[in-house]
Amino acid sequence: MPNFERVKRLSNLLFGASGVLVCFIVIKLPNYTTEERFMSTSLILLIFCMILAISLRCVAKDAKEYINSVNKYKR
Repeated sequence: MPNFERVKRLSNLLFGASGVLVCFIVIKLPNYTTEERFMSTSLILLIFCMILAISLRCVAKDAKEYINSVNKYKR
C-alpha cells in the first residue's frame, strides 16, 4: 500500500493506543468503584480508537482496490 502509508501508520498507532488503554483498564479494574470517571472515559476512548483504526484500514483497502481496478482498465 505505497499510496496509503500514512493511513496505515495512523491505523497502527490507533491500534497501539487501544492496546495501551486495555492495559490501563485491566490494571485499574480493581479500583473501578473509586475511579468511575477514569474507567468510563477510557472505555469510550478505547472504543473510539478501535472503530477509527478498523475503518481507516477498510478505507485504505477499498481505495487500493479501486486504484488497481482503474489502472487495470487504463492499460
